[in-house]
Amino acid sequence: MNIDVNISHIYTSPEHHYFTREKFDVGSAPTYDLEHVCLNRGQGIPGDRFEFSKYPVTFISQEVMQEVCSALELPYNPRLFRRNIVISGLNLTQLIGKEFVIHNAATKESVAFQGIEHCAPCTWMNAVMKKGAYALMRGRGGLRAKVIDSGLLKTGDNILITQDNYEALDSCTTLTRPRLP
Repeated sequence: MNIDVNISHIYTSPEHHYFTREKFDVGSAPTYDLEHVCLNRGQGIPGDRFEFSKYPVTFISQEVMQEVCSALELPYNPRLFRRNIVISGLNLTQLIGKEFVIHNAATKESVAFQGIEHCAPCTWMNAVMKKGAYALMRGRGGLRAKVIDSGLLKTGDNILITQDNYEALDSCTTLTRPRLP
């Protein structure tokens, strides 16, 4: 199945804003917005704080972020969410446990991923944005994934390719499992 998607941002940050910090201390580590990035099998974005972690890449839905900001009456600022790849056009929760490829027709480059688990939000979101952000993100905080085939990932229009069944759910639909990982 091929799904048209758009990657609007690829973010990286060398330091944590949450781990190792006092509760609600939001930190000041820089966040870099990249146009493209070379990803290597089993690793994350070069220079990112999760480059060598178990699940090194995080995706988040642009539609979910816009809805959260609107509900909180905040200007849309995707950097606040601290996820690596901002993507639109699909429901990320459906990719948990599935392999998928993101292919850029313009560059003819592709990267293969394995969707591992829901990227659950933390209460830190209330501190960095506004009280209520955490609750609005529960069940739709994004996707943790690992790179299973190296390649170049680029912002802009892309095609997500998966061999698995994929139902066209609204991109803001929450994860409907009894327990969130």
